[in-house]
Amino acid sequence: MECMFSHWLNDRLQLRSLQLTDANELFALTDQNRQHLRRWLPWLDRTTSAADTRTFIRNTLDQFGDTGGMVAAICYDGAIAGVIGYNHIDWTNHVGYIGYWLSATHQGQGIMTSACQYFVDYSFGTLILNRIVILCATHNKRSRAIPQRLGFRHEGTAREAEWLYDHFVDHEIYALLRRHWEI
Repeated sequence: MECMFSHWLNDRLQLRSLQLTDANELFALTDQNRQHLRRWLPWLDRTTSAADTRTFIRNTLDQFGDTGGMVAAICYDGAIAGVIGYNHIDWTNHVGYIGYWLSATHQGQGIMTSACQYFVDYSFGTLILNRIVILCATHNKRSRAIPQRLGFRHEGTAREAEWLYDHFVDHEIYALLRRHWEI
């Protein structure tokens, strides 16, 4: 199922649904940023071809159809610069878990903060979730700055929460409740 989600955040920055035709471009971006991303993301060794990326996109399209949780391409000047989406939505408890990554060349421009703000607004305003969670590796200061900027509360540290190739990393837990959300 192909969904047709698109939202412009400004004249250069667009969030849009990933399409199967994006597989080559997204894989090339992933491959170009492999060393940069590998420091924090555990799935890079399983993404070795455009076919792997196509499978990821197909799964995200199925997720949208099944649960309403979306994964979006972050496009800057028409080219994919990263990805943002729900790693999981717990509909029983109305909790969404947001994950994201951005190419090295697009960091430090407020792109991810804008994309996350949109997802927060979508989570509370459209999906009617009660709680949004962002998990960040303890030493990933850039990633941690995003929920901090958006008013999320730091709720603690999940020790050795993720296996990252050859070692465990701790995760910092950030959450925002619907009642603290400000548009």
